[in-house]
Formats: sequence, structure tokens, C-alpha cells
Amino acid sequence: MDRRRFIGASASALASFGLGRGEQAFGQTAQSSTSGGGPKIKEYRTLGRTGFKVSDIGLGGGEVTDAALFEAVLDRGINYIDAAENYVNGQVERTIGKAMKNRDRKSVFITTKLYLRDANVTKQEVLDRSRKCLERLETDYVDCLQIHCPPTTAILKAPGFHDAVKELKAEGRVRFCGLSQHGSQWNEAPETMEQILMAAAEDGRFDLALFVYNFIQRDMGERILKAFKEKNIAATIMKANPVGTYTWIQQEVEKVKNSGEKMPEYLPALLERVKKVADQADAFKNTYNLTNDAELLVAAYRFVLAHPDVHTVCCMVQNYDELDTYASLSGTRLSAPEEKKLAAYAETYGQFYCRHACGQCEADCPRGVPVNAIMRFRHYFSAQGREKHAMAEYAGLETGRADLCAGCAGYCQKACPHGLPIQAMLTLAHQTLTLG
Repeated sequence: MDRRRFIGASASALASFGLGRGEQAFGQTAQSSTSGGGPKIKEYRTLGRTGFKVSDIGLGGGEVTDAALFEAVLDRGINYIDAAENYVNGQVERTIGKAMKNRDRKSVFITTKLYLRDANVTKQEVLDRSRKCLERLETDYVDCLQIHCPPTTAILKAPGFHDAVKELKAEGRVRFCGLSQHGSQWNEAPETMEQILMAAAEDGRFDLALFVYNFIQRDMGERILKAFKEKNIAATIMKANPVGTYTWIQQEVEKVKNSGEKMPEYLPALLERVKKVADQADAFKNTYNLTNDAELLVAAYRFVLAHPDVHTVCCMVQNYDELDTYASLSGTRLSAPEEKKLAAYAETYGQFYCRHACGQCEADCPRGVPVNAIMRFRHYFSAQGREKHAMAEYAGLETGRADLCAGCAGYCQKACPHGLPIQAMLTLAHQTLTLG
């Protein structure tokens, strides 16, 4: 089931889980707004040391450029907004500015991010870029200014950034400092997500972070959440749903088989593995119904929301149906049957999920293929429905595209700690991201 088909099935899936207005939430309860239709946010959580009460469902505003949709987001009670200077070339920030004109600015927590790749960035450059963000947002201040996915602790600690933040705070232009992190970018010889975020926790100047945590990619995230709780750092989550990779592999394998071209060397072994997993899934089908991606998505988000140290989950919203789907999850609990369903899914399909922010195989690749980034672009394409963005990101790779992987000896696959057929998956990702 692709993302668009998920939306069609989401209403019935949510209804089947009893996501009604009367369901008891496990956090602070909010009164439903009378403005705007659709489900309202039912739970707000204290955002770490910031003290701000944010909705448990937040907006990951990567491609929201429709001011009316953004106003509907606010009408639902969502008051945590994640933006960045480079989202749709600044259009997302401009959309937020338009939608916020007649709103109480103090009721919404707005973050934006600067894409820094030089530890020697100057204070003046950070000041200039931050002020342009404020102009696009049409606001006097942002609640949190973040470094956008710093690849190294050196950039995390860039004096120019922190000196600029200090000045902006003194001016009342920035309230808090943060960072986002979902693993390596391009070919930067990066440190891991865990190394970066643990360094941020020890640094003491960061109040908030946006990072990856889900029911399959959980060990790293839970160590980070524990460290953040000790430091009272706000934890906001992205990429909470790892469902769908197996379906994508099935679809791409069928394309290769039906193309009439000579079967690549990697495909027979992958076909055999896919068949074994399908047989294993059949054993769970009657008990857990692992083929219903809409129900699995509901459970996946509930899993993350159930963690007491998670403050908000940023969801990608591109239309009103998606907005209703995610808002309906606010304040709801993960049930025991859902927990078992997720465990069965992880056991069955986890061997095909390239963990976001892992990157442990990249050092073994002699051709410098940025595995983490390519598989993230694939996720954008097939799991988030952001096809153009994913293809543009992939096309922008200067070196190390995955067409190099088909005839390789499979160094990444040998190094993968999770036993993924990553070489074949990279080749299929190239096919997807180039519409091959």
C-alpha cells in the first residue's frame, strides 16, 4: 500500500481503533477548538526546559506552502511548527508568516533551521541568515533556532553559530537553541546521530533536538531519550513510521522481472529472501494482519507517542485528509494487541528496513556511496509521497550514486549490523529515484 492508498484507508483504520473524542488521553487534556472542522489535539506536553506546552502531534512543515492548510493545522490545536530556511526555497517560512498574521504569536512554538556545513562559519553569516528567516516568517522572534543536521561535533560547536545565538537571544529574536539529526548527508565522513546528539547533551547550550525514533529504530533513540531526560532537553521526533519498505521492494522487484531485460546478479538472492519473508508473514497474517499498512501506521505513531520522554512527533501533512489522520492520534494509547502487531512486523520485515541514522556500513564502501542519505531519499519518495523532492535530492549527489552498486562485491552488505540486503536495496533505490 503506497502513501496515497494509505490516505484512502486511514479513516476506516482510525475508526476501527476507536479514536473518538471521548477516548481518555494520558497527558494534559485540551478543550476542542470551535474553529475549523475535523479532530482536535487532545494532549499537550511540557517541552523540556523551555516550559512551553506543545501538542503531542506537531507539524513537520517540509513542503506545506498552502496557507489555508496551515491555518487548518492551527485550528486543530497543533502548536509546534518545524521549519527551515531551505524548505521549498524559503516558501514554507513565508507560508507560516501569512497564516500567523491573525493569530496569537505566543500560542505557537515555531522553530527554524540553518543548514551549516563549516565549523568556521562566521557570526555575521549566521546573523544575516537568521534575520532573513525572521523576515520570511514575518515575526519578531523564533522560539528555537536549530542547526540543520550537523554532520560533526565540530559544526555542532561552531563558535560563529553560538556567538550569533547569544546576540539574537539578547535582542529577543531567538528564545532557545537546538539541532536536528537524522544521520549522514552526502559524503561527509560523518559521526553518527547518537554521537552528535550525545555531544549536544553534554555541551549544555542546546535546549531541543529533532531526531529519529521508531519501533524498529529504537535502541539508539532510547539511549538519546534517556540522556535528554537527565538534562531536561526537549525531544521532538521525526520518521516515526518505518512501515512500507517491504512493499516497495516487492513493487520494484516486479518491475525488474517484467522489464524483459537480463536479470541482474543481485536479484535471484533477493527474490528468494522476499519469498521466505512472504511465507513467514503468512504465518502471522490471521493473528496480526501485517499487510494492512494503515493500521500499522496508527500503531507506529502510537508507539512513539507512548514514550513518556517524547514531547511531540512531527508529521508530514500535505492535505486535509492527512491532517485529520494525524490529529486523530493525539492523546491516544498503544494497545497490547498493537504492541504485539509491531513486534511481529519488526521480526518479519525489520530485515528490510535500512535504519535511519545508522550509517555503520558506509566506511566499508570503497566508492563512497552515502547509503544513509540514499535510503532516506527513497523513504521520502515511497513512504512520504515527496517524489520530486526525493528525486531532486538524489540527482544532486555529486558522487556515489547507487548505480555503482550493482556490480560491486557488496562491502556494505557484509558490514550491515542488521543483515540487510542493502546492496540490492540501493540498486532498487536508484531505479526508484531515477524512475528507471
